[in-house]
Parts: sequence; structure tokens; C-alpha cells
Amino acid sequence: MAEKNNKNDENQPSEMQKIASSYRSGWAYAEAPLQYGLAIVICTLIGYGLDELFNTAPILLITGVIIGSVAGFIGLLKSLNALGSKKKDDGNKKT
Repeated sequence: MAEKNNKNDENQPSEMQKIASSYRSGWAYAEAPLQYGLAIVICTLIGYGLDELFNTAPILLITGVIIGSVAGFIGLLKSLNALGSKKKDDGNKKT
């Protein structure tokens, strides 16, 4: 009987593995908005720098904000869709 309990325990994840798994999945969801914000900030700074270089006041700054917003939103959708499909696949494997 003791051997059966040991075999069942080996298949079950430990408490630390459960905690580590939850942190990994949490970071994946925290990373998506971070990338969205960074895309906007980087494109805005590039637009501002180009405005200063070419003396075209707010035109390139606004263009940078728009491009950063669109690129960040597309990246956000792709990463969240990938996380959603990964979660569905994990759910199908368990059943």
C-alpha cells in the first residue's frame, strides 16, 4: 500500500511547483500590458526626437503616438490570444 501512495504522490505537483506555475502564468498576463505601454512610449519618444531634428513641431510626435498605440494594441491582442489558446490546450489535456 505504501508503494501506491508514493506513486500517486510522484504524479501530483508539489506545493512549490504549484506556486511557481501560478507566478509564471501571472507574469505572462502582466507582460502583455507592459509591452503595450512600452510600444507607445518608445514610438512617442522617436516621434519627439524626429520633431526636434526636423523642426516639424507636433506632427511626428502625434504620428509616433498613433503608430505606437496601434502596434502596441496589435501586440497585446496577439499575446492575449496566444495565452488564451494555451490555456484552452492545457484544459483539454487535463480532461
